[in-house]
Amino acid sequence: MNKIKHSLLLLAATLLPTAASAQVINGDLNHNNSLDVGDVTLVIDGYLTGETELIQTGGAPFSVDNSYVVGTWYTEASESITFNADGTTDFANGGTYEFLPTQGYILFYNASGVPTYAMRVLKATSDCLVVLPTGSNVPVRYTSTQPISITLSQTSVEMNPDEFVRLTAKVEPSSAGTVIWSSSDESVATVVSGFVTAVAEGTAVITATVAGRTAACTVTVVPTHEAVDLGLSVKWATMNIGASAPEEYGDYFAWGETEPKTDYSWSTYKWCNGSEYTQTKYCTRSSYGTVDNKTVLDLSDDAANANWGGSWRMPTESEMDELRHNCTWIRKKQDGTFIGYKVTSDITGNSIFLPAAGSLTETGDLYAPGVQGHYWSSSLSTKYSDGGAVLTSFSESSSPNNGWDNRRNGHSVRAVCP
Repeated sequence: MNKIKHSLLLLAATLLPTAASAQVINGDLNHNNSLDVGDVTLVIDGYLTGETELIQTGGAPFSVDNSYVVGTWYTEASESITFNADGTTDFANGGTYEFLPTQGYILFYNASGVPTYAMRVLKATSDCLVVLPTGSNVPVRYTSTQPISITLSQTSVEMNPDEFVRLTAKVEPSSAGTVIWSSSDESVATVVSGFVTAVAEGTAVITATVAGRTAACTVTVVPTHEAVDLGLSVKWATMNIGASAPEEYGDYFAWGETEPKTDYSWSTYKWCNGSEYTQTKYCTRSSYGTVDNKTVLDLSDDAANANWGGSWRMPTESEMDELRHNCTWIRKKQDGTFIGYKVTSDITGNSIFLPAAGSLTETGDLYAPGVQGHYWSSSLSTKYSDGGAVLTSFSESSSPNNGWDNRRNGHSVRAVCP
């Protein structure tokens, strides 16, 4: 509420009543048959004194059913004004107020004792106060109940199974009540007093509730992925994105897309307008579309990071080169059939396995599984804006090479991390 402050000396002279004899009003607010803390002890003699919340008034313009609550009152916009039983208020710094029940006004004084503001009381009950500020024709409605809010320290979190994180709830006012915690799916994540434990892969919503107000945190539990130290600038994952074992092929992605699909034609490619010459992102030549000179995928377009999160990402072309030049590549067979390469570090002796997963063609058909392997990097081809750099064409008869391929094609992704 706008606190209009101006001199109301004339108004004060008009409103101040003649001195009245003191009247003591007692009330057993706790209904325990005795007057104690929380009960009313009020003296009305042109101003208010006392120690508690409720002031029962009588006389025009208030009816017998009307009452006035000393305490902090709030508007729907969370603005507030405090009336203390000793006549002080936070309405003005060091200010006081006077309740004039006969005239139906609340008169405010500044720290110097000068009346500066007045409110006409239109309605006063135990939980509702409607006033008309001087100079305004718009009534302001106050309530004795402070708006309750609850917020959580995090609104989303990614975890691995068996990890835990503590969520804290900020409740205003702090006296609003006890926070009740719950999980939408305890097979994914459980919560006790704000401590969240990840159980298994999936998504669960953790909810904190107090006095009917709620706040939520989305918990995503992702599998724990192992990183192998090959002595290179980055560590390499043990399996492809979408796979659950090193020998599995996993998913296939167009370059710069984060979800597998069934149609890998230019008409479905995310970063063009239907053809290879209408690129809308990651383009260095105007003949291929809108030039932005971006040559490395943003994390939001990185299939490894989008699917595994954390610090996982797709390797750059130079990191692919590291893998080729600092490791020994050994062809692996199963039942006499070529299945991929065991890649062993010349530095640490650790190894990973890259299956010959083939690739998905324009029509979504799987091409050359168990024969060839193609792995996307996060780097744009240095030759063509319609291509991405790829570790390509390793097979039983050929060693891996860095090359390029049309961005629309579906290839495997092997993640790296620091």
